[in-house]
Amino acid sequence: MRQLNLILLAFSILIISCDDKDKDAFFMLHNEIDIARTEVVVLTKKQIQEKIPQFDESHILLLKDSMGIEIPYQLDDIDQDGTWDEVALAIPFNAKQLKKIFITSNKTNVGLSYESNEMSSYHHYTDVHFGVGKAKPDASEVQLYTRSYDPRETDSLFFQMEGPAWENDKVGFRMYFDPRNGIDIFGKTTSEPTLHKQGLTTNYHEKADWGMDILKVGNSLGAGSLAFKHQDSLYRLTGWNGARFETITEGPARAIFKMTYLDEFIGDKSYHIVHTITIEKGDWFYNSDVEIHGVTDEIELFTGIVDLKDNKKNFYQTKEGNQVLLSFGKQSENDDHLGMAIITTGLSPSIINSEAPKDGDGITNTHLLNLGNNKNLSFYFLSGWEASDNQFTSELDFREVVAKASAMINSPITIQ
Repeated sequence: MRQLNLILLAFSILIISCDDKDKDAFFMLHNEIDIARTEVVVLTKKQIQEKIPQFDESHILLLKDSMGIEIPYQLDDIDQDGTWDEVALAIPFNAKQLKKIFITSNKTNVGLSYESNEMSSYHHYTDVHFGVGKAKPDASEVQLYTRSYDPRETDSLFFQMEGPAWENDKVGFRMYFDPRNGIDIFGKTTSEPTLHKQGLTTNYHEKADWGMDILKVGNSLGAGSLAFKHQDSLYRLTGWNGARFETITEGPARAIFKMTYLDEFIGDKSYHIVHTITIEKGDWFYNSDVEIHGVTDEIELFTGIVDLKDNKKNFYQTKEGNQVLLSFGKQSENDDHLGMAIITTGLSPSIINSEAPKDGDGITNTHLLNLGNNKNLSFYFLSGWEASDNQFTSELDFREVVAKASAMINSPITIQ
């Protein structure tokens, strides 16, 4: 009996030591720049398992700061294989602040799916919404949807907001889910997700308590749409032969969706193009990641900013070496100040800025940016509306926001 008691005692000590190790697991997060910011921190499953060796993906995670305050998070299945890959959480940092984040796991929920393990009570600050129906005001949200040709020719098909929309607590956007493929801006005056309610019984072209559609796109590239140059012609990315929308994730920290364009002809060659869009809590911008499958020697990726109303354009390099194309003026649909900017990183200093024609059948009225012919390209599109925040009432203040965004993009939070 004494021997059995010793065995049980040793087993209990082992369990307690494991639990203590779990409770003591933490990450050190460092904001290395002299800017206060809210930043999305992404932890991979491997990083978590290194801190908690006994962690199983079916366990419920709990993250707290040094004061014991719980930190909302989301579990993201980035590769869409049915199992989460990353934990994303939005954390406020003071300038140059070092933070300790404690992480534990609850082992009493083995067998639950990862969707059940994500704390559903956490408030969402980011959202992707695509409503599809037969006619106003009825539309159901879809997570995956495919089209070809021009869906506007189908009378029995209705797209809420004309296509997928995405937002965070600062700003919103939408993409026309047809061959125009333009991107529009929703200026927001609320931090709450609101776009899922718009375009059914409301008129988002009129200013409301939540904000409004603030951009006229026309035949331009709007707010960061994609086009390709082949020889002397500029081709809009249309999705004529097939375009697929897919929501990847949304939640308290970030929202991601993917657009895939199949058999897209540019000149006489066909390409497969993947456009992934991410928006994170606290940012005035979204991120575009573009993958081009096919021979890119004879094509170049373009994006741009609409140039339909009076604005002042600037093209310059930041102190981090990023390229910025910026416009500012009373160019919103509410006739007040709107600043827009494209920030690029890791590109050649010879990146080219040009202008689209003012009229014609193709892409017009656009400040253009040539991103080159790499197979993988990335850029950030930033929007600041006067009614959202008074720091956007002057070009000088808007440029300061762009400068801060550039610094944050170049200096992500370090994780140890």
